[in-house]
Amino acid sequence: MAKATFDFCEETKTIKISGDEYNENVIENFLKLILRIDKEYKDIILKIIGDFDSKLLVKKLVLNKNSPDIDKKLRMFQLISETMQKSKVIFFSEINRVVQGPAMEIALSCNFIKAEKDTLLKLNETSHGIIPFLGTTHRLTKLIGYKNSLQAFLIDKEITYEQGLKFKLFNDNIDNDIKLEGKSFFWDQIFTNTFIFYNSKIHSIYKNKKPAYNALLSIIYETSVCNNEVALSIEKRWLKWLLKHKLFSYTAKI
Repeated sequence: MAKATFDFCEETKTIKISGDEYNENVIENFLKLILRIDKEYKDIILKIIGDFDSKLLVKKLVLNKNSPDIDKKLRMFQLISETMQKSKVIFFSEINRVVQGPAMEIALSCNFIKAEKDTLLKLNETSHGIIPFLGTTHRLTKLIGYKNSLQAFLIDKEITYEQGLKFKLFNDNIDNDIKLEGKSFFWDQIFTNTFIFYNSKIHSIYKNKKPAYNALLSIIYETSVCNNEVALSIEKRWLKWLLKHKLFSYTAKI
């Protein structure tokens, strides 16, 4: 295990991720890199390759949960997906095997995702009592639909290669950001019944002792009719609440 680093090759327009451990400093380093690339290069295709099986070290965030800077720090995490979505750079991730943690969120923030047949996205943050940090919940819900997201986040805790193809998340020739344009859901009876079903399901399984599941359910419900800015604000609010109440072991690497 090693701290994640990012090597940008100007000639090949490639970022190679090495290492699997992420903390606030690592996240800030990646944000600075993509901001620089966005400023210096226009209309290029940028590949992101390397290690996507990653973990987030949350101990420092938990210890500083009452810091006046906590909102700023959590917002910094979200700026990665927001910057990539707004950029004129076309981001292209190449993934395989187990993909999880912050590196997975980086991959999911890309315009295109090329996945090998052995790819498995592990959405296991809720198992550790926390939720994704980079704004993935809202983005993934808009890309694959609220029902598929509820099943993936709350029950399966993974997306297989076959599911990724079915959802047109992997190996698709349509830009993921284009898919997001004008994408919204309506609170009709089917929508309401779906959430009632999953709410009952997680309560029957976890007996209301796993707040992260409730947080994700609420985020998907609340943000279904929101624009990206409001959705990220809702995700940040729930992250802050979970960190403040320390409902997980901060020694875990998420």
